[in-house]
Amino acid sequence: MDYRPSEIADLLEVSVDTVYRSYIPAGCPHERDETGHIWILGTAFKAWAEEILAERKREKSIPMKPDEGWCLNCNMRVKMISPKIIYSARNREIIQSNCKKCDGKVNRARKRNG
Repeated sequence: MDYRPSEIADLLEVSVDTVYRSYIPAGCPHERDETGHIWILGTAFKAWAEEILAERKREKSIPMKPDEGWCLNCNMRVKMISPKIIYSARNREIIQSNCKKCDGKVNRARKRNG
C-alpha cells in the first residue's frame, strides 16, 4: 500500500517536515505520480526503516576512535579534522570540529585531564 507523507507522519507520530526533510533525502523508498505528488511505498518503507535502525544500533555499539566525534547534522560519527578543545563546567572538555560532509558541528566530550 502506498502512503502520502502526511499519513506516514501520523502513523509514526512525527512531523510531516521530518518526512520531507529527513526520510526522503535519506533514501526512503518513494515515487512521484504524474502530478508530482509523493507516494511512500509501505512495505518497502518498513524494510528500509528496519535496516536503518539496525545499522545505527550496530554503529553505536562500536566504541568511537579517539579521532572521531558525533556530527549533530548528519547524526553519525565522523573523523574530526583540526579539533579545538573547549573547557566546560563539571570537569569536562568538549572537543569540537567541523564535519567534512555538511560543515556542521562535530562534538565529543571527555573528562578533563589533570
